[in-house]
Amino acid sequence: MSWGYLRWHRAFGIGAAGLLAVTGAPSSALPAPVGAAAKQAARQPNILFILVDDMGYGDLSITGNRLVATPNIDALARDGMLMTQFYDAAPICSPSRAGFLTGQFPARNRFVTFIADRKRNREFGQADWLDPKLPNLARSLKQAGYATAHIGKWHLGGGRDVGDAPLPTAYGFDESYVQFEGLGPRVLPSDIANNLAQQSAALGQGPIDWLPRAQTTGRYVDRVLDFVGRKRAAPWFAQLWLDDVHTPWQPDDAQAAAVKGKGRDAREDKFLAVLVAMDAEIGRLVAGLRAAGELDDTLIVFTSDNGPTIGADTPGSAGPYRGRKASLYEGGIRQPLIIRWPGQVRPGSRDMRSLVQAVDLYPTLASIAGAARPVGMDGIDVSAAWRGRVLTMRPDLYTHIARPAAERAFGPHYSIRSGPWKLLMDADGSAVELYDIARDPEEKHDRTATAPQAAERLKAKLSAWIGRLPPRPTAAN
Repeated sequence: MSWGYLRWHRAFGIGAAGLLAVTGAPSSALPAPVGAAAKQAARQPNILFILVDDMGYGDLSITGNRLVATPNIDALARDGMLMTQFYDAAPICSPSRAGFLTGQFPARNRFVTFIADRKRNREFGQADWLDPKLPNLARSLKQAGYATAHIGKWHLGGGRDVGDAPLPTAYGFDESYVQFEGLGPRVLPSDIANNLAQQSAALGQGPIDWLPRAQTTGRYVDRVLDFVGRKRAAPWFAQLWLDDVHTPWQPDDAQAAAVKGKGRDAREDKFLAVLVAMDAEIGRLVAGLRAAGELDDTLIVFTSDNGPTIGADTPGSAGPYRGRKASLYEGGIRQPLIIRWPGQVRPGSRDMRSLVQAVDLYPTLASIAGAARPVGMDGIDVSAAWRGRVLTMRPDLYTHIARPAAERAFGPHYSIRSGPWKLLMDADGSAVELYDIARDPEEKHDRTATAPQAAERLKAKLSAWIGRLPPRPTAAN
């Protein structure tokens, strides 16, 4: 492990006061659940899954941000567990989200880049929408007795010129409320001139609300609290996928004034304003759950879909890691994962050792909820790690991103993580890079020449996996 990495973690609070290191203690060492939490743990906890859009590893104050504070999100970690070796299933919107929902590596299902218009989707071999016949988390939880809702960004089908995609309710959600990257009831920004909202409105399949971008997160939180208020008699699953902190950043005057001058320039001020406003809304959501008597009975999962927005001088921080959104380097796919689960997850704990990926969310939550777990998932149940048992072995992790040729500088298109090793390469076996992530998480030292046996072994595994994927056009490679 590099000294730069260690210095960064010590400087920015990973393992500072309020966060206890997880060293593999058995779950029996945890405090016994008490009160309402104990009763709910014996049944089915409510589940709230909060997914931020384009938040980098270092954007939270608990993971390194010293420009502004994110006290409400930090509080989720202090009340629960922070996992620091968590990975998205892809470094960009749509395939990342497909991995969370299906428990499968998204490239298996022709999810290789963000869903755009039909022409671009064809060019990259990207599906126009996620197959609703695939097993998914929402349907499994619904079959186990949960009330289910998706609120926020969807980006698994619908939008641009794709007006015939299934609605989120086709995937097992009782209700949904999305934005321009989905169909059905939705809210569209009234103050952004990128034409995506107008294209969405033209597709119909409403009803449609219009709001300034700065009010959208508040509307989503209102919708979650309304859903919870109506479904309290049964266990509920709310999937809150935020627009924030994706560009464009459109804070209102009050949000902008709260952080004015905190950034390096006016653009970063806008980003920080959106980040701080989002954190405040998370705080309002938690307060609402507490007031409703639901907080202690709720398992909260919090993370981001991929690394920070593309651009060397763009606001958003990947912390000590190399790369950003659209890159398979650590900064594009590595995220903080926060788990708050009263009576089951030790408050203030952290796990820097367990290797966990987005595809693990479905089997883990299905197991916790007592839901049926379909065969064919790539993910595994990691609930023991949440309860304090460090995960020491797991199946290999595969990741893929399709990109235009102009983004070649972002690195290779495929990767495998196997134990401490991570190998990246292109489909034809070229552009091989090998890193010992356990010792070199900043990916500074390519070990291809110095560890040739590991390189050849992982190259063979990754080539075999690529060969099993659905074929896609050569131009996108």
